[in-house]
Amino acid sequence: MESRMTDIEQAQFIDRIKKALNRKQEDRLTLADLIQSKPDKAQRALVESINQRDPETHLNLLDQMIAMGESLNLVVSSKSNPAEITAAISQIAATKNSEWGDKKSIVAWDHPLVNSLNLSTGLKLLGIPVYFSEPESGARGQETFRRKAANALIGVTSADYGLAQSATLVMKTRAGQPRCVSLLPSIHIAVIRLEQVLADLNELYTLLKWAPAHRSEGLTDAMIFITGPSKTADIEATLVHGAHGPRELYIFVLK
Repeated sequence: MESRMTDIEQAQFIDRIKKALNRKQEDRLTLADLIQSKPDKAQRALVESINQRDPETHLNLLDQMIAMGESLNLVVSSKSNPAEITAAISQIAATKNSEWGDKKSIVAWDHPLVNSLNLSTGLKLLGIPVYFSEPESGARGQETFRRKAANALIGVTSADYGLAQSATLVMKTRAGQPRCVSLLPSIHIAVIRLEQVLADLNELYTLLKWAPAHRSEGLTDAMIFITGPSKTADIEATLVHGAHGPRELYIFVLK
């Protein structure tokens, strides 16, 4: 049953807000009064600190993310160049078995960092095709790509950030970067740069709110948080990986 405030309860609620904001009873509150329109001193300092982070701090955050990943059944590793990442992906593709028959395939985002891996060339010797998302393919093309993602062994994406505290990937949805690549294949591989590793949610939300790049972009359709491979313990309290998504997750950090 839906429950709504009475007029008296609503007035009392507004009075409490006014008192908290040191407003007089006769003052009329506007939306601008309730929503912070500019960062405070601490938020400005945090954004500046993140933007000016030194290499040693970046590496310390990476070490923290690697250690946290071990406890979550995911692999976080650093690589020096895109070729090393491509070689690692080729190794995974060659040694892992497909859940849907003998044929293997890979789906990948149309993203500058993913494109720099030259996956089609790297996987050619293995005879494993790589299918890239096409932002302008239309509804029929998108449905065809989703079917390929559902049958793929590996999905390769990038991400907006990685959070060291929880080894979490943060991914905004954008054209050419469909969610199906990280959700439908048996194995999800994400590639990010070292400077994209943040400490925690506080840093993430501060950047999303106040960093100029995020403010100019605004909100996208969705933002996904991924912490480890899919897992459930619904049946007999036994932990099973891969029940509702990828059974394995690898995060490669380009230093």
